[in-house]
Amino acid sequence: MGQLEREKTEIPCPSCSRDIELTYRDLASKGEAKCRRCGSAYDFNSSDQSRFRSAMRDFERAQEKFGETMQKVITSADIILKR
Repeated sequence: MGQLEREKTEIPCPSCSRDIELTYRDLASKGEAKCRRCGSAYDFNSSDQSRFRSAMRDFERAQEKFGETMQKVITSADIILKR
């Protein structure tokens, strides 16, 4: 995975509502996300995490294809100069 896995996100603590900050990589691979204030945690389901990792890969591929396609549209366009 690339840049996306380093992006940060926040989820509210299920007990005290304080934000728990984690990266998408953490969300996709760590077993839990624990609140630093009260110790409550989310215990992640590994099969859901597997689907999330797959979705991140698909998303990154789609972004790459989008960028490539946009560049092709621009580079193959006819240029009209007004004088």
